[in-house]
Amino acid sequence: MKIRIGIPRGLLYYYYGQVWRCFLQQLGAEVIVSGETSKKTLHYGSALDEVCLPVKAYFGHVYEIYQDVDYLFVPRIVSAAKGQYTCPEMIGVPDMLRSNIPNLPKLIEVTVNLRKDWRNLYHAVTTVGKILNAGTATSLYAWHQAWRSGQQQTCLPIVSNKSLSIGLIGHPYIIYDRQISMNVLDKLRNLDINVITSDMVGVDHPKKKAKSLDKEIFWCYCSQLASAAFALMQSPQVNGLIMMSPFSCGPDSLIGEIIKGHAQTFNIPFMLLTIDEHTAEAGFVTRLEAFIDMLGRRQQL
Repeated sequence: MKIRIGIPRGLLYYYYGQVWRCFLQQLGAEVIVSGETSKKTLHYGSALDEVCLPVKAYFGHVYEIYQDVDYLFVPRIVSAAKGQYTCPEMIGVPDMLRSNIPNLPKLIEVTVNLRKDWRNLYHAVTTVGKILNAGTATSLYAWHQAWRSGQQQTCLPIVSNKSLSIGLIGHPYIIYDRQISMNVLDKLRNLDINVITSDMVGVDHPKKKAKSLDKEIFWCYCSQLASAAFALMQSPQVNGLIMMSPFSCGPDSLIGEIIKGHAQTFNIPFMLLTIDEHTAEAGFVTRLEAFIDMLGRRQQL
């Protein structure tokens, strides 16, 4: 009988979920991924206080599947890039789960810290392999295959025959989660807007644009957002930028100010949408429509 490993559909799942799933399956595990975020998911997550909405959603996803699995895959990713860190709340997720959910299954919480040495990743990979009774060579090969499969996605070109193009800046676990983002992608597309998200910019562009920032950003995923936004500002096809950020997120608050400052320099309209579990959809839609109307009027000048 295969070992059942649960992966919550939240936070870094939107960065590495495909890779994680493929890796664990190649090691012989049965992978169970929680469903899409719902109001019920957020209700479970409301048990946590003083954390951002995506963390609450993650907690809810764990709550929905933890009784059906033998292990929960909850890696503690301290750093995903040299000289940078991830969000402190992300780093503490395994501890939050233990403190708030009784009778949890075993957690696969290997630590990944690439701040100083990228080889730490391979130590984490082989540690997971040992848990699943796989040798070092088997584990590394499975990871290599999984990583290759996860990289086989191409970035969309920033071209469109629509009248307006908007850069949508936000972490994937916000903008691609339809419940958290209030389905912002479909709402914008239904308004006949060409939407360009941060991850559509490409891998190389953010790295190059990061050098143009005044100071290297401390948080690795926020650095990617700022760099992608900076690249979009210099694209003649982009008419404006919208940034989606969860309420109470310290790193995003700082990044938002950096992006806003650069947008003013490039004379690019910029709007910050702050969301939490109390955000009203009617007001959310009104702000989107007002921003788009302003962009349309600006084009006519």
